[in-house]
Amino acid sequence: NNFIIPLISKEEQDFLRELEEFLLKEVEPKIDLNKDVYELFPILGKNNYMQRLNKYGDMDKYGMHYEILLAMATSIIDPELDLARVVSGVIFANPLFQFGKEDRISEILDGIMSGKKVGSICITERNQGSDAVNMKTTIEDKGDHLILNGEKVYTTNGPIADYFIVYGVSNIADPRGTMYQVIVERDFEGLKTERLGIQSIPRVQVGQIIFNNMKIPKENILGEKGKGYKNLFSGLV
Repeated sequence: NNFIIPLISKEEQDFLRELEEFLLKEVEPKIDLNKDVYELFPILGKNNYMQRLNKYGDMDKYGMHYEILLAMATSIIDPELDLARVVSGVIFANPLFQFGKEDRISEILDGIMSGKKVGSICITERNQGSDAVNMKTTIEDKGDHLILNGEKVYTTNGPIADYFIVYGVSNIADPRGTMYQVIVERDFEGLKTERLGIQSIPRVQVGQIIFNNMKIPKENILGEKGKGYKNLFSGLV
């Protein structure tokens, strides 16, 4: 704190002090290194600490500075908890804040921000690695719905997630021009998740996600055909 206090505003200093007091009193005593981090999510959510990047509800202290302070303080207490929190509360939720229709996403955001629901984002594929564009996962327009087929790997929170942001293309030869961005829900038929053992983060669920002829209702589209490419990169920041 001695290094960062001179660099932040009085309001940000007050936020950081309140946050640190909360983490030391409410979170640290409940950390169990033998259990996954997700039982701590509702504690964060009850106090509006699942994210601070985007305005939510009556939140008055939000934005990049506040999210950085939240990430810094939480990662000091429990870095695995903060990794899972950032994926659910920021990386998953960002596209909903940016591109979602208010009436459609409010229920999803309420669950994520409360910490009672978990979000994941599905980009990486087995043979594509860090190439986030040239994906093999396909999304086909069938008129009144979409059909999703493919596999994603190393999806943080994936095995436990209630909701997923998924990217796929209708033409693998033209991923930029045909990429979709959709919301997948845990109870959709055709979803299979498997946990992968990652020794460096044993309390965070990282997995392989398989989509087999999954029907996606069109109201779950965040990025229409061709817009998913731009949304992918916009949603990560």
